[in-house]
Amino acid sequence: MSMYFYRLQSPTGSIDTAQAEGTGRRAQSSAKELEVRLDRALLACEAMWTIMREKLDVTDVELVERINDIDLSDGVLDGKVRKSAASCPSCKRTISTRLPRCIYCSQPIVQDPFA
Repeated sequence: MSMYFYRLQSPTGSIDTAQAEGTGRRAQSSAKELEVRLDRALLACEAMWTIMREKLDVTDVELVERINDIDLSDGVLDGKVRKSAASCPSCKRTISTRLPRCIYCSQPIVQDPFA
């Protein structure tokens, strides 16, 4: 039985089918790992919510309202939170809030734990 390798042109050169299959398998493995981690995170969120509901007497309606308030903080009710750029407290230039320091003046930036 003979094995045929087809060469595909890519922007960085050519790859053979074995390389492409390996890349595909790694992508599937990464996707599966992310799915497992997401399932665990959802389980933890539900556990935390049930504890908060029982201990703090907060209702499901209040939770949904708060979720919608946070969702609307970027002006769009779309199930996503998008953090906008901010002004550096020192030099006032527009910067990303994801960076630990201003790229212009090196001023430390207060990090948002949910960014």
